[in-house]
Amino acid sequence: MNKDESKKFSKEKRDLKEETVKSSNKDTNQTKTQVSNSEKKITDLLTKNKELEEKILRLLAESENLRKRHEREIQDSQSYAIKNFASSLLSIADNFQRALQSVPEKETQNTLVNNLIIGIKAVEKEFFEVFEKNGIKKFSSINQKFDPEIHQAVSKINHEKIQKGFVCDELQLGFKISDRLLRPAMVVVSEGPKQDEKKMKK
Repeated sequence: MNKDESKKFSKEKRDLKEETVKSSNKDTNQTKTQVSNSEKKITDLLTKNKELEEKILRLLAESENLRKRHEREIQDSQSYAIKNFASSLLSIADNFQRALQSVPEKETQNTLVNNLIIGIKAVEKEFFEVFEKNGIKKFSSINQKFDPEIHQAVSKINHEKIQKGFVCDELQLGFKISDRLLRPAMVVVSEGPKQDEKKMKK
C-alpha cells in the first residue's frame, strides 16, 4: 500500500468514524425525544383519566339526587293526592260538631234525643277513623300555645285559668294530612286573667 492509498484509507476511516458518532448522537437524540413524547402522552392521559373520573362521579351524584327527589315526589303525590277530596269533606265534620252543640242540655234527658246524639257521635267517630286511615288527623288546640302556623285566631278574651297566649276555645277543628296542614284550627286566644283597673294604672 503506497503513501497516497494509506492517506485515503485513513481519511475514509476517519469519515466513517465521524459518521458513526453523528448517527449515534442522532439516535440518542431521537430516543430522548421519543421518551419525552411518551412521558408527555402518559401525563396527558392520566390528566384526562382523572377528569373523566371526576365527571363520572359528578354524574353519579346528580343521578342519585334525581332518583331521591323523584321518590320524594312520588311519595308526596301519594300522600297528598286526596287533599282536595279531604278538604271538601271537612264541612261534614263541622256539621257533626254543630249538630251536637245545637242540642240543648235539658233535651239530652229525652231518650229519643239521647239515642240520636249517640248515633251522631258513632257516625262522627267512624268518619274520623276513615280520615285517620288515609293519613288525615284532627289536632287538639285547647290549652296549646297559639301557633300562627296551625291556628287562625278569631278573637282574644280574658280567661281566669288559661294563661296569656294560649288557646282557650276552639271554634273549628284543625286538620293535618300526614305532616302538612290541611286546615288551620279556628281559635280564641287567652289574654290571661282580667287585671284590676287600679293595678293596671299603677
